[in-house]
Amino acid sequence: MKKILVSQRVSIEKSYNERRDCLDQSWMALLEKSELLPVLVPNNISIVRSLISEIQIDGVLLTGGNSLIENGGDAPERDDVELFIIKYAIDNKLPIYGVCRGMQIIQRYFGIDLFSVDGHVATRHKLKDVKGNHISYLKSLETVNAFHDFGTTETLGDLKVSARSENNIVMAIENTEKKIFGQMWHPERESPYIEADINQIKLFFGV
Repeated sequence: MKKILVSQRVSIEKSYNERRDCLDQSWMALLEKSELLPVLVPNNISIVRSLISEIQIDGVLLTGGNSLIENGGDAPERDDVELFIIKYAIDNKLPIYGVCRGMQIIQRYFGIDLFSVDGHVATRHKLKDVKGNHISYLKSLETVNAFHDFGTTETLGDLKVSARSENNIVMAIENTEKKIFGQMWHPERESPYIEADINQIKLFFGV
């Protein structure tokens, strides 16, 4: 099975004085259905450096949770780790798939500033202005879920917009040369999982 790095959120448990790395178990089930072997990424750069030097990695999945530091987030270690593995993946020509915050950190890497958006928490949206390399996947989705406070209406450079919401918020991005794709909706939160999401993940990572 192909091994992909999977980032984790930082959960702060004040009553225990702990900062925990964690991931919704639904991701494990979805990745199993996608025939991928997840390698969970701790939010510690020195450990991540050792990890990628010891294990052959076939791609990167950046998951949701935690706002970016410049948007009021409280997990700087996660920002640092994810920016590091984005650069590592680009330098080593590995595919990068970003989901929600994962897409936002990709945008941040490419110098795109996010701002507060309304109507994108616990809602569903239709996609519009669908284009790019993933058009068949994007057009197959009737609506997509949304659980994010921040977004943008613009992009920069070679990071192209693949889809927008009805109120013009960027919902999908891509860079085909570097094999990067980002989406603002959560495939792991659909119940049951959507077959198109599974097929997209498999196709993207070459399963």
